[in-house]
Order: sequence, then C-alpha cells, then structure tokens
Amino acid sequence: MSKPHFYLYLGAHRFQAAWAKTRAASPQLLIDAPWGGATADAPIAAHALPLESDALMDELLARCKAEPALGRACLRVLVSDQWAPGATIPWDGSQYRHSTALAAGRAQFAEAGHDVSGSDLIRLDDAPLRQPRLAVCYPLALMEFIERLAAALSTSPSSVITLSALAWRGRSVSKLPTSERLIAIVEPGEEALRTTVLLRGQQASEYIDEVMVRSIRVDSSQRPALTAAAIDAIVQRLGWQPAPSSSMEGKVEYVVIDLAAGERVSGPTGPFAWWLSQRGVHSAHSTGALDAVTRAARPSAAKLGLLLGTIASVGLLFTALWRTEQRLQSVQDRITAQRQAASVPVKPPPTPEQAKRIVAINGVISALNTPLPRLLRALQAPKDQRVALLGLELVAGSSTGATARPTLKVHAEAPNSIDMTRYVTFLSDRKPLTRAYLIRHEVPESRSPNSEGQAAYRFTVEVAWND
Repeated sequence: MSKPHFYLYLGAHRFQAAWAKTRAASPQLLIDAPWGGATADAPIAAHALPLESDALMDELLARCKAEPALGRACLRVLVSDQWAPGATIPWDGSQYRHSTALAAGRAQFAEAGHDVSGSDLIRLDDAPLRQPRLAVCYPLALMEFIERLAAALSTSPSSVITLSALAWRGRSVSKLPTSERLIAIVEPGEEALRTTVLLRGQQASEYIDEVMVRSIRVDSSQRPALTAAAIDAIVQRLGWQPAPSSSMEGKVEYVVIDLAAGERVSGPTGPFAWWLSQRGVHSAHSTGALDAVTRAARPSAAKLGLLLGTIASVGLLFTALWRTEQRLQSVQDRITAQRQAASVPVKPPPTPEQAKRIVAINGVISALNTPLPRLLRALQAPKDQRVALLGLELVAGSSTGATARPTLKVHAEAPNSIDMTRYVTFLSDRKPLTRAYLIRHEVPESRSPNSEGQAAYRFTVEVAWND
C-alpha cells in the first residue's frame, strides 16, 4: 500500500501545505497563510525564517491531527531561495576532494556576506570536472523546523530542495533556445512586493552556475509586461547578457516563470500549485545533489529493486550450493557404509606344519645371506693372542619370529684363560660384529697339569653382526 504524500512549501512570502493519498492524486490544501510583516518598504530578512513560523507550525499540526491518513506520510519540502542562500564556487584543485570543496563553499558564502555557521548544512551540485559548482546552504533553524514537522508526522523528510534547483531541472525549462540558459522565477507577495529568483547556466547544461534573489516593487496598475521589464532591468544591472537567439534577429530572450497567485481558488496557488501541477516537476523522482536529504536516505525504486534482486540471486546461489553439498555428502556416506559392510577375507593363521616350514625356509635364507668371507676375516685373532678356531656353527633365528637375525657360534681353544677372555673382548669390538658372548668353556681331561703346548681351555662364543 502506497504512503500518502505531504507537501510543504516555505515560500518567500507564503507558508503552504497540502497532502494527497497517492503521488498521482490531487492534493488537498491544509494551510495557505502569508508571512506577516512583509511590505514593499520592509521586506522579510533574508535567510532567517519569520518569527511567526512557530505559530503557523502549531496551526498546521493541529490540522494534521484531523487527518488520520497522514500518519507516516512521505514528506517533501520546497524551500524558497530566500531561506537557503546559494554561492558559486569557481573551479580549482580543491574540488577534487569533498571536504576541501565544502571549505571553499563556506569561504564563498563568507565573501558574499552570508553568515554561515559550522552547524548549517551545505550541499554541492555534481557538476562535471573543471566546471563551476553551486553550493546551497540550508540553515540549521530551517532544518530543525522541518525535522519537528517530520517527527510530528512520525516520518522523515524524503526531499528538501530549493525552488531554483527544482525549476532548473523541470521539464518546462530543459529545452531553451538561447545559447546561455537564463531563468527568472517570480514569487508572488503583496501587491507591491515580489521576490525574483534569477538562475543562470551554460548551454545544454543541467547545472546552475549562479543564483540571485532580488526583491522588486511593482505598481498594482502596471500590466504583467512591465513586470518582465523590471526583471530585465535587474538582469542588465547584474551584467547577465545571454547571447541572442539566431531565430529572434538579435533579440535577447530568457524564460520568465511568473508564479503569481492570480485569482483566489480553493486549491494551492502560486509556486505551490506550479510545483504540484503537470507543468512543474511533480513527477521528478530525483532532484539532484542539491537536495538536503542525502541520496542514501531516499533510494530510488530502481536501485531498491536491483538491490533486492541481487540479494535474491545470492540467496538462490547459496541454496543451490548447499543442496549440492548435501547430495555429495549423502553419496559419500553411502560409499563409506558399503565399504564397511563389504566382507574382507581374513587370512587364516598357519598350521603347525606350515610354521615349521616357514622357520626352516627363513633359516636357509639367513644362511644364504650370511657374509661368510667378512665374518672369517673378522674372527681371525691377532698375532699376540694364542687362539685357534675349531669350528663355526650358524644358528637360525628363534622360531617365534620369522624375521629374527641368525647368530654364529665360534668354537675355539686357548692355552689359558687370559687369552680366552682377550679374544672374547676382541670379538666384541670387531666390525661388522655387534656383540660377543662367552656361552661355554671347559678344560680338556686328557691334558696333564705339567704338559706344555697343549690347550688348557676350549670355549664357545656366540656372536652377531650387521649386514
């Protein structure tokens, strides 16, 4: 369901408000009152809302309470350039950065005699590089006035724009025949006082170069043509001389938008009626960078649709990836279950007969792999040790381990115990032997105690080696 639209116009001389149930519906006028105290001799002070604005605000809120449909309405505010001054910023290197461009804008306001505080809101247009830029200052008091109204309506402003920016981008002034675009907007006031907003820009440009606000005094007996002549005199004094149109034989022409109220009617009049009419820019969805409401706070329907479409696409993509992952996981679970359920043949243990054969085969293999030449060289006793080898015996590994290393039993004899022990020690340190153990020794019975040259000891040493 579409929101109702609330329109507020803070004119140079009038305060007007209206609302419509939809954007295309005809607005209904809520209030149309002049600012008090404005005369031809004493116009309203520029850039400061009149003192009676609070009283008009209270009256407007009282009338809004009588309209229940205004809850959370879309608030759009049109401000006269009388309350929001503008300044032209010439191009220089400071325009490359937003912060320095704002500082240059504040300096231009100070040079033009405008009292701009640090809390005032400044907006810069998005003119192309190396082109002058227009800065508009929305005073803090003006923005607080609008925020109070928005809070009372339980909403937030969707657009706060000046009359000059709205008129410049309107359809009625986008195709001007002059080489230099120049527009004069006449706001109605008392019979002898009107406010004129003068706009100047380059040919076929969407951006304003300069804005001037002037008050003109007219005689009530004068015809509307004299009003145009008075505006022409102001343009001449400013030195704004647009190039003549080729189709007008040298005649200087520019557009004058006379927003005089004319006869009193039941609906909105003056600039307010022009704003909401089909001739104005009521149908414009965006009014550019000079809007006091940032673009991020009022996204367009196209951008919102694009964002929602992107979010939906990302959601669908993640959903598809999640489903694919689930299917892959289920397939892996089934394969794992099938592998676990498959019967794996278990090799039966060997029979006693097979175990004996395995041990015998391992013994034969060990004997074949025995490095006998190396072992014989290692077993040869030194010359200072009187030891004689009697025999060698290869012993296979234990039957409990098929890969047990074989050992070698060395049978020898020595004339005394000293040579026997020295030989065992010698074998322990001899490479490739790794260890040597004396496992048996005996003294021959046939040897007499006084016999010389006979062996006194016969012994057996068990040795192991590295391949």
